[in-house]
Amino acid sequence: MEKKKQITFWSITCGVPVILGILMGIVFNMGKATGIFPVAWMFLPAAGVMLGQLAVAKDDPDGILPNKGFIYTFLATGIAEILCCILTIFVDNPEVEALGGLDMMSLVGNGIFMIGSIICLILVLADKKDRREKYGLSFKKPVTSILVILLFVVLYFARIFVPAFIEYAITGEFEDLGINAGGILNFVTLPFMFFLTFLPYFGEEYGWRHFLQPRLMNKFGKRLGVLILGIIWGLWHLPINLFFYSPETALQSIIFQVVACICFAFYFAWAYKKSELNIWVVTAIHFLNNNMGALFGAGDGSDNVYTWSVVLLGSLSYIVFLCLPFVFSKVFSSKGEPEKIKA
Repeated sequence: MEKKKQITFWSITCGVPVILGILMGIVFNMGKATGIFPVAWMFLPAAGVMLGQLAVAKDDPDGILPNKGFIYTFLATGIAEILCCILTIFVDNPEVEALGGLDMMSLVGNGIFMIGSIICLILVLADKKDRREKYGLSFKKPVTSILVILLFVVLYFARIFVPAFIEYAITGEFEDLGINAGGILNFVTLPFMFFLTFLPYFGEEYGWRHFLQPRLMNKFGKRLGVLILGIIWGLWHLPINLFFYSPETALQSIIFQVVACICFAFYFAWAYKKSELNIWVVTAIHFLNNNMGALFGAGDGSDNVYTWSVVLLGSLSYIVFLCLPFVFSKVFSSKGEPEKIKA
C-alpha cells in the first residue's frame, strides 16, 4: 500500500508539472499571461496524496479524508484549474486593468477555487471532531497555533523592516516600501479572505507537510529530511520561475527560490510540530506569506528582475529570520520517536 501511495504521489506532484511546464512555456512564448499556472500547481501535492489514498482504499479503508465529498470537491477544483491552464492556449487572455492587471483566466481560476474553498470548508466543519482528528484536519492547540502564526507575521515584517533600517543607518535614506491605504485595507481583510481562498495553500501543505515531511524525516533524520524537502519544494517551482516569476533572470530566481523554500521548510516544520501536526497552521502561514505583500503594493509576483546582490541579501534575510532560529530546535532532535504517518 505504501509503495502505491508513493508512486501516485510522485507521479502527480512531479509528473504533472512536467506537462504543465511545457504548456506554460508554449503560452509564455505566445505572449500570453501565465498567472493561472501557479494556482493549478498548488493543487498537485494534495491531489497526489488523495489519489494515492483512493487507490488503496479497498485495502486501507481508514486511509482517506473525512468524507469523499471533500476529496472530490478538491480534485474537481484542481482539474478545473488545469483546464483553465489548457484553455489559455486557445483563447485570448486579456488583462483586466480595473483589477490591477489580473488576466481573465486567472480571474476565472480564482473564482473557481473560492467556490471550492467554501464547499470544502463546510464539509470539514460538518464532519465529526474525532474524524477530523483521525485524518489530520482538526485544529489543535489553538493558543499555541495562533501564537505560531503571529510569530511568522512578526518575522515576516522583521525580514523586511530590519534591512530597511540598516540601510537607513548607513545611507541616511529610508527605502520606500510602497505602503498605501489600499495595501492596508488588503492586509486587514486577509483573515477573512483566508476562509474563502485557503484551498490552494492546503493543496501544497497537505502534500508537503502532512504526507512527505514525516516520511523524509524518518528516512534521513529530521533536519536532513526537512532540508531535502526544502530542496525538492524549491526545484518543484522551476517552470514557474522560468515563465512567470522571473523570465529575465531565471537562474537567480531559481537559486533564490530554493534557498527560500529551505528556510520556509524549517519554519513550517517547526510550526507543524509545535501545533501538534495542525495542518491549518501551516496552511494559514503559507497563505499569509503569499498575500501579505499586498500591504507593500506587491503585484502578482510575476516578471521580477533579480540581481545577484538582491539574491544574496534576500537569502541572508531568510536564513537569519526563518532558518537559524529554528533549525536547532528540539523538535528536530534525532532522539525521540519516529514521525507519525497519517496519510
